[in-house]
Amino acid sequence: MASVLRSPPPSRSISVPARSVPDPGAAVWGVPRRGTPRSIVATTPTLCNVTEFCSTVSWWALNGEEKTLPTRGREEGPVSQPRSGPTVALRCFGADLRRRREAAGMTLQGVAETIKKDRATPARWENAETVPNPRMVAVLLDLYSTPAAERTEVLRALEEAKKPGWWHPWREVAEVGVIDLESAATGIRSYAPGVLPDLLQTTEYAEALMSLRNPYEDPAVRRLRLELLEARKAHTIEGGPGGVANNENRAGLWVLLEQATLRRRVGGPGVMARQLDYLEAHIADVGSSVAIQVIPPGVPHPLAISLCGHLEILRFKEFGMGERLIQIGLHPTMTLITDDSDAVENYRMAMDVTSGYAPPRFTPLPLTSKDFG
Repeated sequence: MASVLRSPPPSRSISVPARSVPDPGAAVWGVPRRGTPRSIVATTPTLCNVTEFCSTVSWWALNGEEKTLPTRGREEGPVSQPRSGPTVALRCFGADLRRRREAAGMTLQGVAETIKKDRATPARWENAETVPNPRMVAVLLDLYSTPAAERTEVLRALEEAKKPGWWHPWREVAEVGVIDLESAATGIRSYAPGVLPDLLQTTEYAEALMSLRNPYEDPAVRRLRLELLEARKAHTIEGGPGGVANNENRAGLWVLLEQATLRRRVGGPGVMARQLDYLEAHIADVGSSVAIQVIPPGVPHPLAISLCGHLEILRFKEFGMGERLIQIGLHPTMTLITDDSDAVENYRMAMDVTSGYAPPRFTPLPLTSKDFG
């Protein structure tokens, strides 16, 4: 029988407004680039995977009728309020559920069988991967024989755990795990052998560094990254949004800098000069939450710290939140986070030894803005 050639069905177009089109071929650091208005070709009448920033999404039904779905913009919040990642509040809530289960002498399998779920469901709740609903939490509290006086506090903690992180508007460019831990920390110790840590970068320095790392990054994405950096500094070392200092909320930041880090030029001479002035302002301010020590050349570093790259150790006030060790890589997917107590202790000891070789806090920098002309 002779074969019959059939024409392919006509493609359907999905129209998306400007600034909302993900460009899958140009993802930057794991984040879709934003581009100019265009049409995305699709063979089915389904919505494309767009972000919440568009005002309308249009597509063609199989009968040829054009459909339009209104969505809300950035100022009104996302359509489905997707989670921006686990917050410290959610992690603490999950850890509390685990402690109550263990105190009741129950296993995850036993809990799953009792509530008629698979074992992975309560495990995800305890690991802060998903959020249980209040009705299910009430069932768990009954199962764990939770005293009536504690139930209200547990349900209040659940409501807090359900809230998205403050970085939610920037979640498409945020390293969620790092930012959440950083903003909830009461103390941050940092070792920076290559470039300045994010929380000490001026906007100019940060932008120049972003240009070096990815010169083809979409300007809109880069602006979001810079906005997020300023918000991170406000929330972490200044203690509150909008740059309003709050001594109770701000974290203490203790940074060990290699002297070579200060001499490594990022951006033009003016960028480096203003960056050094910014660091000097922190050093001269006795009320600053930032402590800076510069490691002279030739210091015999412990092997653990000399080979590791950028390190951070974070401490928290929340009960059940142990210290975290963060090894920051060039790419977000290369950043490692661990709460292993042995690893944290080893690197803390290495930092202690190294800081002993460096001049004390409030010592002026070994070079000034004049060294960069």
